[in-house]
Amino acid sequence: MRIRKPYAFFWIVTTCLLLAGSRCGISISSNSGNSSNSGATTIEVESEQKISSSAGGFNGNLNPGDGFGSAVADIGDLEGDGVTDVAVGAPGDDEGGTDRGAVWILFMNSDGTVDMQQKIGDSSGGFNGKLDNDDGFGSALAPLGDLNADGAHDLAVGAPGDDDGGTDRGAVWILFLDGTTGKVRLSQKISDTSGGFDGTLNDGDRFGSAVAPIGDLDGDGIGDLAVGAPYADESGPDRGEIWILFMNRDGRVRSQQKIADGAGGFKGDLSDGDQFGSAVADTGDLDSDGINDLAVGANQSDDGGPGRGAVWILFMDKDGKVKSQQKIADGAGGFKGDLSDGDQFGSAVAGIGNLDGKELPDLAVGAPGDDDGGTDKGAVWILFMKKTN
Repeated sequence: MRIRKPYAFFWIVTTCLLLAGSRCGISISSNSGNSSNSGATTIEVESEQKISSSAGGFNGNLNPGDGFGSAVADIGDLEGDGVTDVAVGAPGDDEGGTDRGAVWILFMNSDGTVDMQQKIGDSSGGFNGKLDNDDGFGSALAPLGDLNADGAHDLAVGAPGDDDGGTDRGAVWILFLDGTTGKVRLSQKISDTSGGFDGTLNDGDRFGSAVAPIGDLDGDGIGDLAVGAPYADESGPDRGEIWILFMNRDGRVRSQQKIADGAGGFKGDLSDGDQFGSAVADTGDLDSDGINDLAVGANQSDDGGPGRGAVWILFMDKDGKVKSQQKIADGAGGFKGDLSDGDQFGSAVAGIGNLDGKELPDLAVGAPGDDDGGTDKGAVWILFMKKTN
């Protein structure tokens, strides 16, 4: 499956949050400045810095169709200069072959410009892994902290078009980074045939379409990983699934747990084509049981109308299974926002901490098909969460 190639840039944005009003979902979209929601919480951009082939101090070589900015991740202060650095995916990069993909490590200045960059691709940045055409390496990124305890930050990279074991089954690469150069010191592939992964993947699952760190679920002192496979056919075509990977320090999988329609304790109602696992994020500990919980996008869910999308909140157990779940969608889970057909709410999700200073961490959800101001201009919903019992 060929990777869709989006525009090749991204923005560093500083926000100003005016936190007042009721606990509700608010939308940031092309016409949000015209909102008349009196008393609602509002968010504005204080300043921004664009990084692209011609802006922001970026001196890397980008080509048409690279898709630079398809994924971004905070990788901490890699070089130890007091400024957070950023990893950026370019899954359409053609180094070595068509759409093999790449990741750029950006060493940042405090003003949002790039101090220096390092490309990691098929034959660059110290990466010795084998990439093939259409792998889409860089489609998803997740910071892992210092997984191997060598003093440097590490990174998980999705390659959902990887063909280990069969066509488009997908893979995740664990990159152990050098803190000084941003190059890869060591790498470990996790796929249908490598990395200690014993789960079953099928053709077209696209494992690695989404990746997220989920903290140390099992309490063994090593951070664990959630991986989306949104085109998996568990119980029906493209219903989707996620995998909880309990990690070893060498980047291999010690054990795994599948969460899908009827699997892993999940009792939610998925339908054909929902693409559960299109996005995944650590939400923090929503139910105060000492275990981090997950938000999982199902961006083709048809609640309220075709392709409106949904997000599932999964309350997790330490064995990687789901204790309970809550769906957030058009008319579900307390969501009162206006979704339309094809909005694809749940295409991206991110835990954003406790914005309003109330009892629970909050959530950002992407809806790239939103039509505010024009067809598919897109929107982001900020969801302020609350307990109901």
